[in-house]
Amino acid sequence: MRYLTKSRFKLGLECPNKLHFANKKNEYSNIKQENPFLLALASGGFQVEELARLHYPSGILIDDARSHGSYNYEEKVNETSELLKRENVVVFEGAFRFNNLFIRVDIIEKKGNKINLIEVKAKSFKKGDSKKDVRFVGDWKPYLFDVAFQKYVIEKAYPQFHVTPFLMLADKDKTSSIDGLNQLFRVNKNNDKRTGIDVQKADLKGMDINRMSILSLVNITGIVSMIEDNRYKITELDFEESIIRYAIAYEEDAFYDGEINFSACKKCEFKNNEVDSSLKSGFEFCLKKKLNWSDADFKKPNAFEIWDFRSWKKLQEDNNVLLLSDITQEHLGGLNLSDSRMSRTERQWIQIEKSRDIDLEPYVLRDDLKNKIDNWPPPYNFIDFECSTSPLPFFKGQKPYQEVSFQFSHHILHENGRIEHANQFINVVQGEYPNFEFVRSLKSALEKNSGTVFMYSNYENAVLNRRLQEILTSEIDDKDELVEFIQSITLPSKDSTFRWDSKRPMVDLCKVVKDYYYNPHTKGSNSIKKVLPAVFETSFFIRNKYSRSIGEISVSSKNFPENMIWLSLVNGKVKDPYSILDPVTDELNGDLEFLVEGEEIKDGGAAMVAYGKTQYTDMSENEREAIKQSLLKYCELDTLAMVMLFEHLRELTD
Repeated sequence: MRYLTKSRFKLGLECPNKLHFANKKNEYSNIKQENPFLLALASGGFQVEELARLHYPSGILIDDARSHGSYNYEEKVNETSELLKRENVVVFEGAFRFNNLFIRVDIIEKKGNKINLIEVKAKSFKKGDSKKDVRFVGDWKPYLFDVAFQKYVIEKAYPQFHVTPFLMLADKDKTSSIDGLNQLFRVNKNNDKRTGIDVQKADLKGMDINRMSILSLVNITGIVSMIEDNRYKITELDFEESIIRYAIAYEEDAFYDGEINFSACKKCEFKNNEVDSSLKSGFEFCLKKKLNWSDADFKKPNAFEIWDFRSWKKLQEDNNVLLLSDITQEHLGGLNLSDSRMSRTERQWIQIEKSRDIDLEPYVLRDDLKNKIDNWPPPYNFIDFECSTSPLPFFKGQKPYQEVSFQFSHHILHENGRIEHANQFINVVQGEYPNFEFVRSLKSALEKNSGTVFMYSNYENAVLNRRLQEILTSEIDDKDELVEFIQSITLPSKDSTFRWDSKRPMVDLCKVVKDYYYNPHTKGSNSIKKVLPAVFETSFFIRNKYSRSIGEISVSSKNFPENMIWLSLVNGKVKDPYSILDPVTDELNGDLEFLVEGEEIKDGGAAMVAYGKTQYTDMSENEREAIKQSLLKYCELDTLAMVMLFEHLRELTD
């Protein structure tokens, strides 16, 4: 029998057509990572689960061990059933089955005929905060439907029990009372437990778990009732109807053939895996079946490539228009033109037109861009940060997901054209708090000149705003100097409690690209990791310069040899410079976009995972040093990429 589990139910809510592809793991490609060790490093979810169990010291675990290589569903259900005969009991990973619905519940707390269903998530909340509290909005919806599904199965299997649903979450109002909370839950690659976590129980002796823990229970009875009554919906189906339909489709291994949803299609994980192209694409299967696409259609540019596209509903209402050749300005909502920069829709239309005309020349607003460049005083400083967050704080006094700034790189483009990798900072020492030293080192680096400072996206500005808040509440001796430095190069965030005037505000080079420059080779992406190869493809100056060794062209480096050549061709095509670098750890050789259930990892995810590995896994100093060196190389390339992009923009405006 094929069981519809809670993960499969959630998949059905995203798109019921996915259930067919998920059922055929050896036939259809899935670009989601399924490496448990990597998942543990990335999300911290398994660590949170182990911490949650410590709240219930008498809890009994239904082991996840497999019999003869297969999972015995009935055995787990029977074990749970026997435990539930007790008047009072706490069960971890309790198994419940009704027809072909099967769930494992993180924590079941039974008292008489009452059951507390507790779902543990590595997600943070803040009570009373309209943006952070648990409500039926945004990315809370899948979690809430998950719990509602579990409650449904338990009540069908045991109608005599009264079930109260809870989420156990990282509480933003709590702070860690100890240093290294996450290090008490060690990620172990060789651990055969489901979570892959070794709990350092010896270090926990004598600790008050309730005082130490940053987790809190949230009763979600009201929201779940609204789901059950169909007052809250994700799809057009009623709640129980969706369960029944998905269960039948999954058990029968039938393609659900549900209505196509372009917004969901864009994020579909069942696409061809470049590592193993022998597997089929569920994404292509769907579009062939629903839109009658041919193999040739998949080679044509389509709306999924359009930057920041928001009008999926219009495309579907207009007979499922998807190819760029069929998209009109009306599909974009009209063009909102600007006098001095490209608007969002104007940029989208430029992308569409260039795609139709097979025009690979960059589009640039030369005069407006030149005016900008002329107003930026040299020398030009380029900085990039790497930070990490974890649901279980790294240090005492920190809240869940409080940021740790552990690395930066700093390049300078001098007036004479010399490129200097001037400074870098990294701290991957286990248990050492780097934030204040990070700011001190950055201050020392940038105060050596008064030239323009560039970041790529607003990330660096936001990070420094958060470091400012930490410093203001600290007792460090150089507080005033660090505050003055941060305020000199940053603009206040929207949620800042006070304002200040910046003497030397950082320039967002990504915004410059969005406003004044479009390169067709990026296919709409503005990520520096996509923009750099596109520049290599189109810039005569950059191709000529960087096809020589950095020693020949006056580019200094702290991490690469003088004979390093950044631009090379393979079969006549430019090789992506980022592909030259080895992964920062052996596990990181895939796409991190789909990894995290809790706080989403965006750009820089590989660095975040690598830092986590240095903090809460056991490793030799050689391995720690190898990770450190890889991180230094990646971060250096990020700031050098910014330099190359800036040189290209100057080339276009000269």
